[in-house]
Amino acid sequence: MTAHNFIAYIQYKWKGKGRHGTHSPFVYDFVEHVLLDKELLNKGYLVKCPWLPLKYENLICRIATYYNYKNVLNLPAAAVPENGVDILLLPEKEPAKWMSLMDEYLYLLSRNGVVIMTGIHKTAAHGKAWSAAMKHPQVRMSIDLFGIGLLLFKEEFKERQHFVLKY
Repeated sequence: MTAHNFIAYIQYKWKGKGRHGTHSPFVYDFVEHVLLDKELLNKGYLVKCPWLPLKYENLICRIATYYNYKNVLNLPAAAVPENGVDILLLPEKEPAKWMSLMDEYLYLLSRNGVVIMTGIHKTAAHGKAWSAAMKHPQVRMSIDLFGIGLLLFKEEFKERQHFVLKY
């Protein structure tokens, strides 16, 4: 663990909230039915992310299961699907390319889809790239779970919101 990562973790623990610390019905539901869910995973939704700790790999599977996401595009991809995707997954390698990858593939994302960035607090460069991604003009909500970050684009979210959730 680097010094940056350690400091980021302390800040995350200080800022992180549970379901009762949020004022968003979507986030409350997310915490209640995804983060706190301890049931066995539906094996049809396994998403392989070997660079991620199992805790976060399982979380991505829970997200896919709960929101009934079918298509995951793990970037950078060798083959791009012709139909839309529900999850764009950006690995922690080369955070400087996150924004260009997101801009390049965002058109594929379904209306209720999510961009998941991994390792958002690994280094200062990762933190800077995460901050830039949160400010993308189409992002309506961001959720920081320390090891991964979620970007949502739903038009129903009238105001841009950022949440740091304990996980």
